[in-house]
Amino acid sequence: MPTRWFPASLLALVVLAQTAAADTRVTVTPKVARPGDAVLVTVTGSKDMPKGNAGSASLHFFAAKRGGFQAVFAVPLDAKPEAIDVEIESAVMPAKVRVKAVKFPEAKVVVEEEMANPPKADRDRIDADNKAILDSFSNTGEPQFVKSFVRPAGKVTSTFGEWRTFNDGHRSQHLGLDVAAREGVKVAAINSGTVVLVREGFLTGNLVVIAHGAGISSAYYHLSKSTVAEGDKVERGAQVGLVGATGRTTGPHLHLSVRVAGGFVDPAAFLRLKLMPVVPKS
Repeated sequence: MPTRWFPASLLALVVLAQTAAADTRVTVTPKVARPGDAVLVTVTGSKDMPKGNAGSASLHFFAAKRGGFQAVFAVPLDAKPEAIDVEIESAVMPAKVRVKAVKFPEAKVVVEEEMANPPKADRDRIDADNKAILDSFSNTGEPQFVKSFVRPAGKVTSTFGEWRTFNDGHRSQHLGLDVAAREGVKVAAINSGTVVLVREGFLTGNLVVIAHGAGISSAYYHLSKSTVAEGDKVERGAQVGLVGATGRTTGPHLHLSVRVAGGFVDPAAFLRLKLMPVVPKS
């Protein structure tokens, strides 16, 4: 059998590619996660912006302090208790996040009958609300924040992932964190970003969605009123509205949702991540 011959230039490119892949290091935090958790991916040893995915979620990388790159993804709520591969094009081997099973709490909630079992016209409105909210999360771009995300003040009254059974037996899963607060208390942005949606939703009540860049968004529900407009740039801690009891709720409180690549995540888990974007050059 004749020996195959490869040009020296091609062999050199292969060697360079293998060397670059060997130098690229991928780490994940946490290494063991629950459905609905946020996971931080850090890539070092690569000069170029990484490309990759975690399961079916495409990763939105940004340059991080101290060198390297970071991205965040959601462990899907329906994830099975098995490993999720985090695959980076320049890395030889994928990193793995082991998913552990979790049983979310259950709660019974009594609300007005029209909120528990809305007529068709209101169900159509709910569908339109959901589409508008999901569409607002498509805004990715570069990070607009340089500081850490901050948790809203107040006692947590309902956790992420809780299954709720309403008056008529309808069940839905809670995709946020409820924080107790008095009517009219200031609601502050958990970090800097751009307001991409202000809307009066049927179930959500008055809501505001902020795009923070890097595939990260935050949403604030049940406001008595919003104090920002779509397109506004807001700083961390800036007022975006006032606590209220609009939409489907049993009383005044703030509902906070966080969305990253792959879906909604537990805000409490997300806020524990150490995101360190590079300060943009002025």
